[in-house]
Amino acid sequence: MPIFARGVPKNKLTILYFARSANIDLMREQLYRAMVENDCMSYFDFQSAMYEMEEDGLLAAIPRAFGQGYRITAPGESTLAMFEESLPFSLRQRLSAYAEAARESMRLETQLLTSMEELYGGAYRVHLKAVEQNDVVLDIEMKLASRSMAKRVRRNWERASEEIYSFLLKKLLLTGETDEEEPPSEEEKGDQ
Repeated sequence: MPIFARGVPKNKLTILYFARSANIDLMREQLYRAMVENDCMSYFDFQSAMYEMEEDGLLAAIPRAFGQGYRITAPGESTLAMFEESLPFSLRQRLSAYAEAARESMRLETQLLTSMEELYGGAYRVHLKAVEQNDVVLDIEMKLASRSMAKRVRRNWERASEEIYSFLLKKLLLTGETDEEEPPSEEEKGDQ
């Protein structure tokens, strides 16, 4: 008869298992969403487990362009390897399937970032970023007249970001011009 982990140890192992299954740097919100959507633990249990695992070096918080990226560490891998079987098979299967299904959308969340803040007078500032391999490749800040406009811009960023980047690059590089040096002048030709 298997002995399953309970309480705090189960919460920690569950987070470690999901972090390993996802196999990408995850935002804290993504980890929490996975725990909630898989009915694993409460918000307070999650926060407590995250804090303790960071302190114990089982999870690493790595500064990334999108904020803190969380990844399982070597000690976290060792701990998980020793106690993985104490998580119910059905939970491991559910977390693995969730990680597989959500990996691409989670990756996009860390590559296409948006935020907004209300300005004095009711306007909104929207900040849009496109990140690739931890480098910000496009950073746009806009002031908009209303909250609904700001929300619409944020909602459309994922769909439109690639097209916007291509358009800007094409226009700014002035299609047709090259990086080659200008041709030699008549005077320079005569000197040869």
